[in-house]
Amino acid sequence: MWLALRPGAADIRSKDDLDRLIRGGRPVVVELYSNFCVICMSNRQTIKLAATSLGSAAHFVRVELPTKAGSAIGEAYRARYTPSYLVFDEHGDHVRTIVPDNVTPLANGYRVLDSQGAIISRAQRVTPDLLVTMVRAAA
Repeated sequence: MWLALRPGAADIRSKDDLDRLIRGGRPVVVELYSNFCVICMSNRQTIKLAATSLGSAAHFVRVELPTKAGSAIGEAYRARYTPSYLVFDEHGDHVRTIVPDNVTPLANGYRVLDSQGAIISRAQRVTPDLLVTMVRAAA
């Protein structure tokens, strides 16, 4: 069962890969995940719905956090737990981060942070609408 649900291989394998992608002229949403994170597994449909809703207006990619590249990216953007999400605007600027409020987001939800790390809102869960709103605000 776990093999069927796990998120699978990462799209981004280095910080350089991410740096090139975010300078591509359209907003980018980066999902920081782990293949052992049950919430990451359950959020796969959320990501797919948000990506379908935005079509080619944004690029959605995944970075496996417990890897060398994932750790470097997570550290650079202060995202240490899965699932977390980074939102970049079309200029490559980091504009939003969605992180678990603590290690148990199912109980405590998520914090939506600005580029400086200040809390701008809270969400009980990550939804397609939340991701779409973050991307549209970044555009």
